[in-house]
Amino acid sequence: MPLAQHIEEMVRRLGVVFVAMALVSGLTFPFADRLITFLWYSFLEGSPQVCPTTAPSADAACPYLFHPLALMFARLKVASLVGLVIALPVTVYESYLFMRPGLYPRERRYYLASVPTSLVLAGVGILFAYLLVLPTLFVYFTGYTAQAAEVTFSLTETFNLIVMMLGFFALVFQIPLLIMLAVMMGVTSREWLAARRIYFWGGFATVAFLFSPDPTGMAPILVAATMIVLFEGTLLLLYWTGEAAGVEAEDLAARRPFVWLGAALVGYVVSTAPLPGGYYEQLPAAVTSALADFGVTRMTPLLIGLGLIAVYEAVLYVDRNALGRSGAYSYLARGRVAVWPLSLFVGYLGSPDPALLARIDAVDLSTVESAGVVVGLIVTYEFVLVVVDWVENRG
Repeated sequence: MPLAQHIEEMVRRLGVVFVAMALVSGLTFPFADRLITFLWYSFLEGSPQVCPTTAPSADAACPYLFHPLALMFARLKVASLVGLVIALPVTVYESYLFMRPGLYPRERRYYLASVPTSLVLAGVGILFAYLLVLPTLFVYFTGYTAQAAEVTFSLTETFNLIVMMLGFFALVFQIPLLIMLAVMMGVTSREWLAARRIYFWGGFATVAFLFSPDPTGMAPILVAATMIVLFEGTLLLLYWTGEAAGVEAEDLAARRPFVWLGAALVGYVVSTAPLPGGYYEQLPAAVTSALADFGVTRMTPLLIGLGLIAVYEAVLYVDRNALGRSGAYSYLARGRVAVWPLSLFVGYLGSPDPALLARIDAVDLSTVESAGVVVGLIVTYEFVLVVVDWVENRG
């Protein structure tokens, strides 16, 4: 087509994305107050029952309005955040329709498989920011500021940080999808990306510092570090699996036991069942003393988790090179997707202050709700499997 028609089609596709985002945002807007309250008191002390009072003795981080439209803008922001997340798969699908005439059948299958994946990754990014990044930031901010002044929380400024971080991490967690899609479609290669990693690292840091609302530098550091870890983790995954490895229904179906087990584990974590306690106090005194002497006590979970991963990888290495890939090798290698997260979780239980564990333990969903979470995850996985199988047969 002529260039003008290409531009016209691109504008039409973008229009569909904006309409979808506006529609979801409009449906969310009436419930925005509840979302604001939920997000605010997820990270700050207080409750809707306490915060109407302005008494000095009230031990709560109540939101203050310094602009007549502050609440309206906050409602628009949270509604737009929901619209952005839900519109991500629409964006990927519309870009697929725009590029479809120039794609081979194999590339079309890869692109279609990325549509539900983008939504899953956005959800993981938001969960990561909600459970780890934002609590860390607010503990840092309040502790840093309380040393010099009494802290007053503006709804506009504080909620800007919350929405920005949630939206930022929904987008940041698209990095593995973009890299995998580009490599599988032959646009680039793992070697090319690895050879230029320093430029990507610099770009990640630049984006994080330019668009972060935090002047102290803590938020952009966390964002940049997350982007770099996702980038390097994707390159490592490509190294393990091979660059030509595509998303096939047979590969997904082979991982069904791990997915079902992971869904059951998530259901257990969010239920009222007691979580395992930390074991830092049970570590040998010589180990904890050595960590304290080197000033790396807080690195204990990472050291334990990486140690377990190193043992697992060493077993695989010996099996592959010394034993010539025994019959158990394929099962051991396939379990990497479960062993790595489990090792890091076991390592985190060795933290001297497992605050995240206490936060997760406070979720306490009912038996029916936690069972619904498990069923929802399994149904999502099976749906993705059906879609990928349909795309393969259709191609």
